[in-house]
Amino acid sequence: MEKLEYEGNVKNVLLDPVLDVKNNRSEFRLDNDETNRVVLSSLRINGLGVSKAGGGNYNFAAGSYGLIKNIFLMDGNVVLDQCLNANGWMAFQNYLSMNDDNACKTKPLAKHNLGYMVDGQSPANDALTDTEAPRTDVIYRSASGPITNNADSLQNAGYLDLKRVLPMLSAVDVLPLAVFDKGLRIVIEYESDANKFLGNTQNASTTIRPILSYDELTDPMEKAEATKGFTGAAWMSIEHDRVNVPAVASGGANVRPEQEVNVNVKNFRGKYLQKIVVAKNPKDAATFKNANQCSPMGAHASVVGINEAMNFKINGAPKLPVDADRPMKRMALLTDAWGVCNAYPLNNVHGSDRDYFIIAKFNAISDRKLQVAVQDYFGLSIESEVRDMELKYKRTNEGTGGTDNEQYNTALDLNMWGLCRKQIVVGNGKYQVVYA
Repeated sequence: MEKLEYEGNVKNVLLDPVLDVKNNRSEFRLDNDETNRVVLSSLRINGLGVSKAGGGNYNFAAGSYGLIKNIFLMDGNVVLDQCLNANGWMAFQNYLSMNDDNACKTKPLAKHNLGYMVDGQSPANDALTDTEAPRTDVIYRSASGPITNNADSLQNAGYLDLKRVLPMLSAVDVLPLAVFDKGLRIVIEYESDANKFLGNTQNASTTIRPILSYDELTDPMEKAEATKGFTGAAWMSIEHDRVNVPAVASGGANVRPEQEVNVNVKNFRGKYLQKIVVAKNPKDAATFKNANQCSPMGAHASVVGINEAMNFKINGAPKLPVDADRPMKRMALLTDAWGVCNAYPLNNVHGSDRDYFIIAKFNAISDRKLQVAVQDYFGLSIESEVRDMELKYKRTNEGTGGTDNEQYNTALDLNMWGLCRKQIVVGNGKYQVVYA
């Protein structure tokens, strides 16, 4: 059928959740009726956020999206599409936006704080000599709106286009409820680790009751045509896996043992994997938190170790002929595979000054020099059907002679998100969801 336009035959509906268990889960249900309802795929969540005494802000990178641990699009008990560890995925997706988009568009919607500006400071006497040129080396961010302290208030809550976490919705124009006759459901499971969505965890937070906004066809002939014309779709689904890098006990002064981990990655087996990204998230909260104050990236920091090297083996063969052993190599691979990154100076490398450390045991001050080496993702194109997959991770650990050595030795969660081919096949009034 032709592309649907927003005319008089489309109505907008705001739907409250049928289930809203605070800090646990929310669920929306779209059931069919005798008119054979047809819903457009442009589903949105309004009011994504928390209320909290004392206010504060959301996580720097994920914003209010940090609340979503997992999200599912289901027909009854059949999972059509899903995104696991969605907050980490969205922290990465926000990082892929252009700087001006983040600063001016997605920041107000997502309540994150990506998107940077330069603070120009003219010399006091306006001499503008070679030694007194205007300074433009101060990078700053304008904070998003503070968290409300009123329960279920939509003030400064987030907005999420569900196509960003459920790619099936980008592959179809409509969702005919005569096809999905078990009852279309959107299930949100909330994150329990406040370090992944709050900037300050001093006071407990409570999730706001979200609202689902969707559009529905009203013309009977168009509904019949849309239902008949729904023959299936193919898309790149977001698949997730995670492996652990153990912590290493500090050795003696100036002792720097090497650590290498080679682990099987199982969740991509039997699937065509287009591309993948790895986030290196520290497990020790002491590296990114001081008392109740999280560093800006918080638990979504993807940190740089000493002498790191990474590679994948796909079906027994190394994907890269030489390990990605430098941060800028990893940045080049990442941008080749995933596109532009909203980076700032030293966001993925160590500084040259000894005061520059990975997250340097955050001191509760948003000091720029303490925010280096916290967005070092490893991403690359795979373009292969995976039968066997192995991840290699190597780093050098720091002994007790190094200041604030904890951040170099902490255990890491290597969270991986990959795009895999998936499709829904419709025939004889039934459908099947399979990996292509």
